[in-house]
Amino acid sequence: MIIRITIIKKSLSKMGFGKAFLFSIIAFVGLNFIFTIIYYAIAGFDLLFIIIQNYPLMILYYLFGSIISTPSVIFNWTIADPFLFSTMDNLILGLGHLAAPIIAAILAGRFSESKIQAFGGWLLTAVISTTLVIIGAWLSPFSQFTLLSIYLWTHADVILVLAIISCMINIVFYGFFALLLSKVEYY
Repeated sequence: MIIRITIIKKSLSKMGFGKAFLFSIIAFVGLNFIFTIIYYAIAGFDLLFIIIQNYPLMILYYLFGSIISTPSVIFNWTIADPFLFSTMDNLILGLGHLAAPIIAAILAGRFSESKIQAFGGWLLTAVISTTLVIIGAWLSPFSQFTLLSIYLWTHADVILVLAIISCMINIVFYGFFALLLSKVEYY
């Protein structure tokens, strides 16, 4: 009887990590998709269809690309750029890159059973997202060109290093929200 209870407790604790990761990745991808559609609704859907038709791996950037941006770049897009350039598309893109990881980390925290599971769910979401963006950039020259031009990087070899650094910064920065809103409190 005692062995059965411990097995059930262990399986329930594993479900907390699975739920945290699942809700985190779904929210992250869903919000990136929604804000990409809003961005191209302002900029023009023709451009989106041409890009996806000619370069299908750009879908990976549209679904997971906000993990490549550090919070300082996102705050620059949402705060400084609208005042300097008065364009709404950068504001929408910046808000999407800001909202997707925050909400994904919050959901990882709310659906986990412990703080470790909350942070682990967000960590796995960030690592998988970064890996998919890097794969898309290496397999598609247009994705690589887009990353180089958007983030003002100088050389294609820098994409891997800066993507990993951005991933680590985002794990720590947004992981705070996952830890803050997890169910278990330590006193």
